[in-house]
Amino acid sequence: MGSILTALLIVGSIFTFLFAMKLIRKSTVRIEDTLFWIIFCLILILLSIFPKSLYNIAYALGFQSPINLIYLVIIFVLIVNQFLMTLKISRLTIKQKELVQAIAITAKEKNDEEDKADK
Repeated sequence: MGSILTALLIVGSIFTFLFAMKLIRKSTVRIEDTLFWIIFCLILILLSIFPKSLYNIAYALGFQSPINLIYLVIIFVLIVNQFLMTLKISRLTIKQKELVQAIAITAKEKNDEEDKADK
């Protein structure tokens, strides 16, 4: 049973990795945006190949069960990822506002010049 789960985890991780690479090649997404998923897939593959390392790390850190460590790490990583995405969205919103303002000012100046030329 364990070997089937290991194989499924490896295959799923490889497919996710290949899908991310396909999106990068098609220029659908930037490398920086898929870096999180690429690293996540590589870590899953390593943990699938070497499951004893997870047990050793969990017990060394004082966790009673390796699954508790996995849950804690995944929750932490997802919160950090969410925070970074929020920062990115905030920066993009500010840039969008500045661009709209610059376009409006340019259009206003152009209209003013056209009005002066008509007089």
